[in-house]
Amino acid sequence: MSFPPVRRLGPDDLKRCVALSVDRGWSPERAKWSLLLAASEVFGADAPDGRGLAGAVVLTRWAADYAAVGMMLVAARYGRLGLGRALMEHVLHAAGDAATVTLFATDMGRPLYEKLGFAAVRRNVSFVGRFRSSPAASPAGSPGSVRPAAQADLPAILALDRAAFGADRGQILTRLPALADQVAVFAAGGPAGPGSAGPGIAGYGAAWRVAPALTVIGPLVAPDGEAAKRLIEALAARAPTPVRLDLDPDRKELPGWAHARGLEPAGRTVVMARGELTPRGTPGRLFTPISVALA
Repeated sequence: MSFPPVRRLGPDDLKRCVALSVDRGWSPERAKWSLLLAASEVFGADAPDGRGLAGAVVLTRWAADYAAVGMMLVAARYGRLGLGRALMEHVLHAAGDAATVTLFATDMGRPLYEKLGFAAVRRNVSFVGRFRSSPAASPAGSPGSVRPAAQADLPAILALDRAAFGADRGQILTRLPALADQVAVFAAGGPAGPGSAGPGIAGYGAAWRVAPALTVIGPLVAPDGEAAKRLIEALAARAPTPVRLDLDPDRKELPGWAHARGLEPAGRTVVMARGELTPRGTPGRLFTPISVALA
């Protein structure tokens, strides 16, 4: 089948993007699409039958040589007709040959991504459920306390995130307060130490609704696993719905603890990279992604 040329999508395409998610059985995630259309590069092909989009994909640039691909969707009626590959080839061309590109791959998408030169980097498991708080926070790990973030904390949060991630995610994070239900910071008990971004702020996390009945906790940056747990405890305690954590199952800090707090493995993906994945930032401080659309 011949599809219209892939084009850059804009805010006027929000309803079409939402409808495409619903077509594939995803939650509408109108707020997320609005964020991506404003802060990322969204590409799509119009449906030949005139009914919205045949497919779409999102490119988010973190640096000149580093980008993420996500939300690769093809309408069910146009599946297995080559549109997915065409969208991926278009977005990789837009990213540039010199850029390392990462993504979260499902089992269904992984064969295509491997054909396009992506290789598995690590595993990811989505833990979902009603979070059960512990009787008391563990005293181990970095001393400090969790509090709601204030507008004045944003520069420190951006600097902390840049140091941990190894690239500037400001185009997303500056918009996060408008999207998130909650943003919290981990305020260290003493003077700012190595790796902290500002006076006392050593970690942060956000919780935002991706569907009427599900809250995602992410991004989450913390100095250690105990501080990460305390941020999660605080955010989950105020979440009115079940929560979701996207975690690396090969890291010891959080998966077992999350399971003990009532969260069950609900989905598995693989983080894949195309290009040279050079060391950046301090990966040990990154506990959850902003979203699986933003590897």
